[in-house]
This record gives sequence, structure tokens and C-alpha cells, in this order.
Amino acid sequence: MTVLPLEGIRIADFGQIIAVPYTAQMLAWLGAEVILIETQERLTTRIWPPFAANEPGVNRSGGFNMVNSSKMSCTLNLRDPKGVALAKQIISVSDIVVENYSSGTMQRMGLGYEDVKRLRPDVIYLSLGAFGRTGPMKDLVGFHSVINLFSGLASVTGHKGSHPRIMGGLFPDAFSGCYCILSLLEAIYHRANTGQGQHIEVAMTEALGTLIPEAVMEYTLDGTEPKRVGNRHKNKAPHNVFRCLGVENWVAISVENDAQFKALAQVSGNPRWVSDTRFANPEARLSHQGDLEPLIQDWTSGLHVHDVVGRLQKAGVPAGPVLDSAQVLVDPHMVARGFVQSPDHPEVGPRPLGAFPWAVDGGQPGIARAAPLLGEHNQKVIQELLQVPDDEYTRLLDSGVIS
Repeated sequence: MTVLPLEGIRIADFGQIIAVPYTAQMLAWLGAEVILIETQERLTTRIWPPFAANEPGVNRSGGFNMVNSSKMSCTLNLRDPKGVALAKQIISVSDIVVENYSSGTMQRMGLGYEDVKRLRPDVIYLSLGAFGRTGPMKDLVGFHSVINLFSGLASVTGHKGSHPRIMGGLFPDAFSGCYCILSLLEAIYHRANTGQGQHIEVAMTEALGTLIPEAVMEYTLDGTEPKRVGNRHKNKAPHNVFRCLGVENWVAISVENDAQFKALAQVSGNPRWVSDTRFANPEARLSHQGDLEPLIQDWTSGLHVHDVVGRLQKAGVPAGPVLDSAQVLVDPHMVARGFVQSPDHPEVGPRPLGAFPWAVDGGQPGIARAAPLLGEHNQKVIQELLQVPDDEYTRLLDSGVIS
């Protein structure tokens, strides 16, 4: 892309932790100018491990650098009225404000939607919370484990007869961030057509709740609560992961019909499986997964994972390797598509990041630059953008307003 779609859009980013920072980062990749407003009193992910080379530092956190690339950093003391006044000036020249502080925090600082709307009537203002900004639970705090459980997602995740399982990683944050991006793009389009801004509020629990439509449908149709089945599937068998040669090498195999099962039997050198009454049709295979899976495991355990995948895919059987994060970042397919990019950070050097999961006309926008150093763009934002003169800028520095 030579011209990015959000060029000319400025965002005041008050995001914390992962979800909203991820949102603003994606918009920065699309061309928006994102000013991350930070405060020394609340550095959150900047001081969270892991750190590059295991050396702690406010510019070395992997968690921060992963979701704040292509942004500018401006550090203000938001406990000082003068710091809040500068934040308001930044907002007044911004198109969008994004925040995920605890409910009421922005309002107490005088930076809530109604306050900001008086500064810029057409502002687009996004608030994200674990449970949203309205309703009886709006003031409750929740991180990814609570959100995962409350959304209903964990109720269908886990092994048969076992307890609910929380999905690994920071899945709720990134997924909620995608809904934030969608809603902000809608608001930009709305403002272009009407001249009106909007206040958007996203509940992370509701975002994750959209991932279980099948479970909701079953319950609303006949009152049935879906049962946890682990890596298995209620209609397909075999449907699981199987160990391959080496340490922690696994292949995922999913057989949907008799033709695919016949191909699996042939490829694995076990054509007699097809005539075995336990595996003769989908219903039989579902009932005898405990007999079938060890047989498949005996075959896969002696082969390299990509050998298994290659043979099955060639025969038309859905199969794929189970990759860990290190393998994703060097996978030839991921690299060839441009998903893996390595912006060069001034303190920790080039580090690979997962970028856009889509391509436009065969290409992807590049990650313009790595995550900013703490306060790296104070002068650019406060002096160049806000036109604060040198002597006043020095006084703000000396008094700790610019922190």
C-alpha cells in the first residue's frame, strides 16, 4: 500500500495492558498517527517481564513492545492539573480517544466522554472494560481469566468429565481489540457521512460471548448444555492431536467422512481399519475413539510431523502441524505472506512480531517503526503539535508535569 487508509487520523491512546494498546497499534499500522499518553505513576506493561536479554528496563519489555509499535510516546503527570490540561490539548487536536482504565477513572480526571465532547464535538471516543461501562457489573475489575470464564467460553473448553479450561495466552485481549477496531472503523465512516462523533463502549465478556454461537443455539433450541470434549469433536472422528517423532512435535488430524477415513487408513498402511466394524462409519468411529486414537498414535509417533502432514494432505485428509510461538515466527509460509515482521528497536534491536493477518492486493502495510522509548516524542507532541514555547516546556519538565 502506498497510501494507507487512515492517514490523517490522529488517536489519543490512553490504553493499558493489551486490549486497547493492540487496537491502537493496528490502527497505527493502517496509517493513523497514534499518541500514546503515558504516566510514570502507571507504567504497567513497561515494567512487566519478559525483558530483552533478561535485563529489566522501561524500554525492554516484550509485553509492551509487542502491542505499541508505530506509536509516539508522550509522558504526562495525569495527577497534576497541568498534565491533564496538556492531555486535553492533545485530545482537542485528535480524531479518536481510546481508553480502558477502570470505570470512572477518565471521568475523575476530567477526561470522560462528556468532558472531551466539549473540547471536540465530533470526537470518536472508545471505552473498553471487562464488563462494559453500563450495567450492574460495570465497576468490577476483570482480567483475561475472569473474562474467559464469565463469557461462557470456558464452559465448552476442557476435557470430558473435567473442569472448565481457560484458553492460554492473552486471547480475550487481542480478540476484544479486533471488535474495537471494527467499531472504530464504523465510527470513522459514520462521522465522514454525518459529521457526528460517537461514544463506543466495548465489553470484553460480550466480545468473547460471540465465540460460542453453536452452544447458545443448542441451548435455545432444546435446552441442551454442550458437553466438553477436549480436542475431540461431537460429529467427527478421529479429531485430535497425535504425537510425532521428536520432543513436543504434534500433528492435528480431523476426519469428516468415510472417504477421508479410507484415505487415512491407506496412507498409514492400515487398510483393514475400513472393514473393522468399530470404524465402519462416522457413528461407529465416534463411539470407538478410544480404540482408534492409539492406532493412529502408533503410526504418527515414528514419523516427523511434516512427513505426516505431507502424506495426509496429499491424500485429501485435513491435517496440520501444531506450532509453538517460535515455530510460527520462522514458518516459511507465515514469513512468505509478510505476517512476520521485525521492526528495529533502538534499545533491544530487531524483534519479530506478528503483523496483519490479511493482505490487500497481494501486500501488507509494513510496521513503520518499533515501539517508542518512554517519553521519546515529548518534544514532538508538546512543542511541535501543541506549539508550547521553549521556556514553558522547560518549566513543565522541571515541575514534573512532563514526567
